[in-house]
Amino acid sequence: MRIDLKRLRGDAKRLQAARVASPQGRGKTGATQIIRDNFDELERLHNLEGVTWAELASCLAAQGVTQGEGQPLTGRRLTALMHNIRVRATKLNVKKSSQDQEDNSPESLRRGSRSVQKSVSLSPEMARATGMRTPDPVISEDEIRRAELAKHAHLLRKR
Repeated sequence: MRIDLKRLRGDAKRLQAARVASPQGRGKTGATQIIRDNFDELERLHNLEGVTWAELASCLAAQGVTQGEGQPLTGRRLTALMHNIRVRATKLNVKKSSQDQEDNSPESLRRGSRSVQKSVSLSPEMARATGMRTPDPVISEDEIRRAELAKHAHLLRKR
């Protein structure tokens, strides 16, 4: 089946324009962005200077930071925004560190440089020293059963 690429591009552009105009996924009042930009200072005021979240929210509201439909920012909402920003930053750091580790993985090193050659060898525990004799022959399953039966023979009834 063939598709019309010109129509596909046009439909994609139309949907993309509709998505940008949608209120989903973008800040409505900008409060989150303002708090994200000043996160460290808000944390410092709260932790080091003892200013409560409600007091900080009141100060931010006095400067025009609102929530929802233009309502003044509350202490609960400020706390929630601070928590969300903190969680998001943590997730981004974890993701970034895992990507950094992937960049240092043997596969990526092998892809990046063809000249890197790795030799395969046994771990020290698995390597056998030269001159050591082989271990004794393995006991058969039947011998193991008989030994266990002999241990518990006193519990069995005699006929």
